[in-house]
Amino acid sequence: MKSSTNIVTSTFHPTMEINNNLLETITYNEPTTPIKAAISYLHDYPNGTMPCHWHKELECIVVLEGKLNYSVNDQTFYLKKGDGIIVNSNRLHLCGPVLAHKDSTFIAEKHDCRYLVLLLQPDSLRFNQKMEDKYINPLLYDINSAVFYLDNSREWHSLLLDSIYKIFNAVTKKTPCFELVSQSEFFVLWKNLYENTIKENGYDYSSIDPLNPLKKMMSYIQANYQKKLTLNDIAQAGMMCQSKCCRLFRENLRQSPIEYLLNYRIQKGIYLLEHTKQNITEIALECGFHGSSYFTEIFRKTNGVSPTEYRKNYHMHSN
Repeated sequence: MKSSTNIVTSTFHPTMEINNNLLETITYNEPTTPIKAAISYLHDYPNGTMPCHWHKELECIVVLEGKLNYSVNDQTFYLKKGDGIIVNSNRLHLCGPVLAHKDSTFIAEKHDCRYLVLLLQPDSLRFNQKMEDKYINPLLYDINSAVFYLDNSREWHSLLLDSIYKIFNAVTKKTPCFELVSQSEFFVLWKNLYENTIKENGYDYSSIDPLNPLKKMMSYIQANYQKKLTLNDIAQAGMMCQSKCCRLFRENLRQSPIEYLLNYRIQKGIYLLEHTKQNITEIALECGFHGSSYFTEIFRKTNGVSPTEYRKNYHMHSN
């Protein structure tokens, strides 16, 4: 059963405010209802990769055009047109381009992806303690329910996708009583999730975030990227040995701690190239590189052009 619900293209573009603990601050479409609905593109993010983050809201994604890789905790999903995914509350996640194997390395495919984004605040489902204990908390805190991949292969997948479309359109089109419509459909979505996971399989409750050490290490990098950092510095921030530190980064982010550090520095460099008139050496030093030549080398490897060429192209297309 495939949904035929039409999608309205929103003019709301992703602007992510992420603090040093990787928590994203969500701005809702309307003050009357805690929902964010938007159409996003991979090209909205530096290098086509959404930064790693988490938030209390459920995140629902449906690919409308193209394809992408979506990573949640230590799992990565390949999503193509029509596929969807629901990320549970407080789970670390990011998405980016599909990687193609070439000359013994993996490189990002040169294509864009358009996808629907829906963020739903689970607190809006809470009515009383009995409801929370029976239906809400078991699903929120189940360690086996971090993410739900939806591909229309099962009827309940289609039902979830249909609810996502209905909520999205109610909020973006502001249909009559859209607050009530979106909230009631959120209950339908939650019911189908609950019935096909917790009710069927039970749950394994955990109030401890297994990725907290990784979050601490990523936060440490973001707070100290301008300084000279070593692998040992990063590992100590997570209170673990270097090998476990590397394994956590590889399993969850598909990159080493040092690669994450370099990529974060490059993201900061991109912002400075776009929004300041600082020269390349000044930008390199401000981003934690010891000189402009190494910054240029890593920048070209990451973006395919030099920092100077990137700045020129950016201003040419933005004018």
